[in-house]
Amino acid sequence: MKQHKQTLIPKMIIALISIYLVAPIIATTLYSFSTSWVKTILPEGLTFHWYAQLIANPDFVSAMIRSLGLGILTTIIAMTCFLPIIFYANVYNPGLKARLRFITVLPFTIPGIILVTGLIQVYQNIAVPKIIILLLAVTLLSLPLTYQTLDNAFISRDFRAMFEQSLILGDKPVHAFIKVILPNIKVGIFVASLLTFTTAFGEYVITNMLLGGDFETLKIYMYRLMQSNGQASSVLTTIYFAILAFISLVLVLIVQKGSSSKGKE
Repeated sequence: MKQHKQTLIPKMIIALISIYLVAPIIATTLYSFSTSWVKTILPEGLTFHWYAQLIANPDFVSAMIRSLGLGILTTIIAMTCFLPIIFYANVYNPGLKARLRFITVLPFTIPGIILVTGLIQVYQNIAVPKIIILLLAVTLLSLPLTYQTLDNAFISRDFRAMFEQSLILGDKPVHAFIKVILPNIKVGIFVASLLTFTTAFGEYVITNMLLGGDFETLKIYMYRLMQSNGQASSVLTTIYFAILAFISLVLVLIVQKGSSSKGKE
């Protein structure tokens, strides 16, 4: 009996925490489908009208395209810049990793509002398009997640031996990197890419302060919509959460597939 109580209490705590976390999401989703929900426990009716209205809105489509573009371009820049550096640090210069770890912590220690204020002060008199500054700033913000994920991918095997064997067999360094290194860290690359994309897709502070209304992303559009239409904003929140949930599911599947393939090896 005592053992049963000991197992029951943790389950009850987990159940309460799950309800606490899931209830707002369910309520927001239900509200996005409601015709009216003011003085009743449940909505008076259900409709797809708010979804159709939002999707037909050109502002929503433009904000979605901007957010997707920001996420994709940031991911490409991050992978192009960080992957070769992390490869070099792990394969040829392990002593460099201590410095890289220190650098990757900096985006966590500097608040976004301070970072964007500094960027504005530095680049306001320089003829550099602000969209480029935004891309580079968001890329740096994603550095901690990108670095840690890619660095973990290089721990599992002796990539230096694999790379040098490929060079001995006649491959050029670039070909050896593409043919030998990339296929063996593809899981880490996929995970790092998705995490980088998610960071850029949901970025708000830097984008809003640096470009504001000139580059309205999905997050900025969401906050603007909250001030004018509660049901439309709940629809957008539901769509935004669905996108993040889908990305999280893909991450879990990739990690599970990578773990199972390592187990078979």
